[in-house]
Order: sequence, then structure tokens, then C-alpha cells
Amino acid sequence: METILQVLENIFLALYAIVFVISLIKFPLYKKTPLKFLPLILFFTVMAEYLGKYLKDLGNIHFNIVVHNIYYLVHFSFFFYVFMKMIDKARFKKYIRISLGVFLIFFLSDLVFTGILENSFTRTYIAGAGILVFCIILYYVSILQSSLVLIVKNDLLFWISVGLFLFYIGYIPIKIIKTWFYKSSDFFDFLLVIQFTLIIIMYLCFLTGFLWMKKRS
Repeated sequence: METILQVLENIFLALYAIVFVISLIKFPLYKKTPLKFLPLILFFTVMAEYLGKYLKDLGNIHFNIVVHNIYYLVHFSFFFYVFMKMIDKARFKKYIRISLGVFLIFFLSDLVFTGILENSFTRTYIAGAGILVFCIILYYVSILQSSLVLIVKNDLLFWISVGLFLFYIGYIPIKIIKTWFYKSSDFFDFLLVIQFTLIIIMYLCFLTGFLWMKKRS
């Protein structure tokens, strides 16, 4: 099991770097869209994961926790912003704004009561992931009601949303189980295999989006 986990981890860490490089190469195609900050998010992800792995090996858990807590805020806020900008329906935009407010309440609550230096902001993460899934569903509904559905295969945001949706739908229950019911066993190692596999699927979707994308007029 440990060997499988190491192989999967090496694959998704390599995918992080590959997708980041491709995002820079393809940047001219989406630099005038709300996704223009995506390379920064991908870079932040690469740094958070590689730095987190390095700090974990050194035993510096507290700084690793701080990095990921800040990452949660940046990552989810960015995608809420993207979907709010890319969805045309005023009613859906309102839902996303309200959801963003709820997410920030969770973050501030964790900031005050959990402490950014001591513990992972698990409630913030779960709230952000759940809200992001909700935003993606709104996005799917909106494209089904527009002409974009005819060219969706070549739309970068569509593939980004597919990757995010598949990952968070699968990982939210795993996150809950690992956080509140964890104990060392083969079952939890198997959950880790699923987690790593979901990350790989997500980044393969991202990669597909970058390779198939066309500039939106």
C-alpha cells in the first residue's frame, strides 16, 4: 500500500508542475478572462504541496498548517469569483455572493476560535468545497441554457469545473472521515489512495482543458 501511495503522490506532484507550465504557455488564450489569475493559483498549489511535503518531512507541522489555511482562503475565493463573473444569470450571481459571505464567516470563525497556527481550518475547507460544488452546478445549469453548450468541449472553464466537481464530490466525505473518525488502519490508507487518485483525475481534466481550449470571442 505504501508503494502505491508513493507512486500516486509522485504522479500528482508531477502533474501539478506540468499543468502549471502549460497554463503559462496557454496564458494568451485566456488572459482577458476571469481565469487570468489561474496560473497564480496553480503556482500557489505547487508551492503549498511541495513546501508542505518538505515541512512534513522536517516535522515543522505548524508552518505547514498555516500555509494550507491561507491556501484555503485564496483557492476557494478565487473560484467563487470566477464562477460569479462567468455566469450571466443575475439570480445565480446573487446566490454565489451570499455563498461567498457564508464561506468568509466560516473562515473568520476558524481564525478566531480554531487559531491559524494551531489547527487546520477543516470547517472552512468543507464549507468552501461544498459551496464550490454548488457554484459548479449553477454554472452547468447556466451553460445548458446558453449557446456555450455547443462549444463546451473547447472551453477551459468547463474542464476546470469538471475536475473540481469530481474531486470535491469524492473528497468531501473522505475529508470528514479522516478528520473526525481517523485511526491508523488499511481502510484509511485505502481512502488516501482514493484521495490521490481524485487529485490525478482533477489535474488530468485541467490538462485536457488547456490542451483543447480555444480563445473565447
